Amino acid sequence: MQGGSLDPEALNPRSYLAYLKQFAANNNSLDQVFVRRIIGSIFYALYNYWAAKSYLKGRRGDGPYQDSFRLSDFFTDMVKLGLEDAIYRIFIYRVAADHYVLNPTRIKVVTRPWKDVEVDVEINRDKLVKLLDLALTVLDFLEKL
Repeated sequence: MQGGSLDPEALNPRSYLAYLKQFAANNNSLDQVFVRRIIGSIFYALYNYWAAKSYLKGRRGDGPYQDSFRLSDFFTDMVKLGLEDAIYRIFIYRVAADHYVLNPTRIKVVTRPWKDVEVDVEINRDKLVKLLDLALTVLDFLEKL
């Protein structure tokens, strides 16, 4: 069995993130479902783009086609690029959005390199817009890889 082809630019989330930023900035009444789902998608859009670019550079992951990469490798690369603060903030909000129901809440991170860190998080439209700005900063670096 053979895997499919891969065009990393097909997974470049620039237009998606720009659309989300405009959508969030122009909708003052976004409800929790919208905000939480957008936050989760921001993180995984960046992660998938990084994974595609990594694969095409010869890096291999797990799975039958070796195209499944570990989050720890993504975090390690982001730290090496000097993006620890940005990806940390995007990640903790993703955790809060996908795994916690109270808002605001306190999350405990169980993933390295921030394992056992506890942080207070409040999810709202203003935080979402800031996270989108951070995501675009991370993307600027990923596009140059």
